[in-house]
Amino acid sequence: MPEAELDLRLHRLLFLADGVYAIAVTLLAVELVLPETAAEHHGRELLGSLLESWPKVLAFLTSFLFIANFWVGHNMLFYQVKRFDGGLMWLALVQLLCIAFLPFPTSVVGEYVSDPVAQQFYLGALLVTGLLMWALWWYMSSGHRLVDPDLSPQVIRRHHIISSGVPASVIVMMGLVALGVGKLVNPLVLAYLVAFAYVVLGVFEGRESLPAEVEEPGESNDAGSQDEGRSEGPSNASG
Repeated sequence: MPEAELDLRLHRLLFLADGVYAIAVTLLAVELVLPETAAEHHGRELLGSLLESWPKVLAFLTSFLFIANFWVGHNMLFYQVKRFDGGLMWLALVQLLCIAFLPFPTSVVGEYVSDPVAQQFYLGALLVTGLLMWALWWYMSSGHRLVDPDLSPQVIRRHHIISSGVPASVIVMMGLVALGVGKLVNPLVLAYLVAFAYVVLGVFEGRESLPAEVEEPGESNDAGSQDEGRSEGPSNASG
């Protein structure tokens, strides 16, 4: 199959992914509404209703950060992809299904923020999404199946470590919820801190992946001409 056709299918998948991610983060805001009982509130009563909505706001912020991190990770992984096949397409679609599903557990945990069942349901959705992201990278990189054959093992290993971080962190949080950590601190706060930590990591990863400065062709030629002139100078003088 021609390489151009493969690239077209890959680009279409990436366009679809961007659309799904955009819709998912938009749907998160749909739940940010005050209860009907607050319709007639003013002043202090309205302020009280706003403050009482903190679980929904925290759930929104946490899921927004997680989806943003998944989108950044998705871009990082697909940047390494040089070939396309059916397995990649379906794995990517299943992962997008999980992204599109995340607004639902977000609304549940926002409504029942202190309920362990709601917390485990929310964390479980994040776990499956993170595992699928990791599975994507494993499928791409195993035996250099879809990545550049010259891609170094260090880069592959580094992406494996980063991709496994989210599911590992979520498993720890699910264990803490089972042990009753909710009596000390709401697990949603812990989830937010994990998501924010990945934002910081993404900033540093982005800086390290910046390409080195490339000389302009004109500057390189000028420099070469000057060097050539200097090297020829003594020869002409001696001549």
